[in-house]
Amino acid sequence: MQTLSDEQRRFFEQAASTYQADLAGDTSAQAYLASRGLGPDALATFRLGVVKRPLVGHEQYAGRLAIPYLTPSGVVNLRFRCLRSHDCKAVDCRKYLSADGADTNLYNVLDLRKDSPFIVVAEGEIDTMSWSLAGVPAVGLPGIDAWQKHFGRCLEDFDVVLAAGDGDTAGRKLNSLLAKEVKARPLRIPKDLDSNKLYVQGGADALRRLLPD
Repeated sequence: MQTLSDEQRRFFEQAASTYQADLAGDTSAQAYLASRGLGPDALATFRLGVVKRPLVGHEQYAGRLAIPYLTPSGVVNLRFRCLRSHDCKAVDCRKYLSADGADTNLYNVLDLRKDSPFIVVAEGEIDTMSWSLAGVPAVGLPGIDAWQKHFGRCLEDFDVVLAAGDGDTAGRKLNSLLAKEVKARPLRIPKDLDSNKLYVQGGADALRRLLPD
């Protein structure tokens, strides 16, 4: 696990603050986020931004959504999502990019501090935000390949870990991995849907109905 220097922490904080300020004037990016159920309160909570004025080394992320990884000690990472309304694969554009040289982290670790007997592990940052906005503690992985053994220790204080992989083959593989690694119980995300789509369609109740009694 990478230990960040003070300079790296300052850089991540500067980047998050710059891109968050740039989002305030970008109505197109705000409209995209609203379509994902992420309104002004969510943007402030998760400090979402858009890369309008790239810091040195971030030029390749221009125009992308900036998703900071927030911790009690500050911003420790950033991921960048394409905002174009096309099939990214069709134009050789990766949907998500990670900061060069950055470590792999759990997303939304501030929810680990919440007083709850259970926590959800979601597939992707926006799905994780959806659960958290629904009042359900959640952390996220960018995908099955992002899992690291030490993440399991972060979940040890919870009686139950719930796996919320997408309703597709990749999501089922993630649920199986989490069942093996942390004895997670899989949630039944409907076929071809994900947590955010359910949240947009039915609000917090649509997600909370998936929770065990």
